[in-house]
Amino acid sequence: MAARIHAVQIEAYRQEASLLGVRNFPPLHRTVRDVMTSPNLFFGAFSGGELLGVISLERRSENQVSISSLTVPPPFQRRGVAKALLSSIAGSTKSQKISVSTGAKNAPALALYKQFGFVECCRRLLGAEHTEVVELAVERSNHWWSGRADRVSVPRRNS
Repeated sequence: MAARIHAVQIEAYRQEASLLGVRNFPPLHRTVRDVMTSPNLFFGAFSGGELLGVISLERRSENQVSISSLTVPPPFQRRGVAKALLSSIAGSTKSQKISVSTGAKNAPALALYKQFGFVECCRRLLGAEHTEVVELAVERSNHWWSGRADRVSVPRRNS
């Protein structure tokens, strides 16, 4: 499973690096071993046994988790996969706060997070290329998080 998660991440990160206009994108340096040894909790969206996307959570404290990655390869984007993955974490954590960071030029990700009630906390520059990163967070009291998402439905792709 780690190899499948890694493949999904790399395909999505290649697209994100291009979108952000960076050459040295640290997530592209992750390995299958990094996935295997990660302390993060991974959730996948599947259709017919095919892995469509992955979200991973990192516990920051008893009351806070961080989305360390939310990756959906280009062929499965704009089909509700990322929304289904975000919805799935509502029922999987008792944390009071979820945080995430993404590139400031990643308009699709920013729009998705804002749709789920995430608000911008701060911005910072990272790496030698000075990539602007936006940090966002949402509190448990937000409307989408109050329900429990036990089952995740992902639309089938049209062949």
